[in-house]
Amino acid sequence: MKPPHTGTEAHGHPSSATPRPEATRDVLDVLSNSIARTAASEAEPEPHLQVPAVPAEPNRELLTEKMLADRWVCSVARLQRWRTVREGPPYLKIVGKVLYRLKDIEAYEEASLVRKTF
Repeated sequence: MKPPHTGTEAHGHPSSATPRPEATRDVLDVLSNSIARTAASEAEPEPHLQVPAVPAEPNRELLTEKMLADRWVCSVARLQRWRTVREGPPYLKIVGKVLYRLKDIEAYEEASLVRKTF
């Protein structure tokens, strides 16, 4: 058989069945109303416009030596050596800067493609 309910928990806290003083009820009402309003305002987030992601590197029509070396996983020195012996893809020299046209690089890559024949 259960002992009679004394209105306090085992740790001396009032149980939920015990009437609360008026001031405590007012504070709790204010808190619960505030929580309810906050939850209602957060329930429907505003729709956000989808912004396309910025690519890590922009699409370029001209590549520097460094960019081409990174693309081909080779050294810049190799590209420089090829230019001195007239090997490799065609290049531009504009204001002392060596640049490669993307369309020339892609054509060189296509021409360098090895296809197996049986």
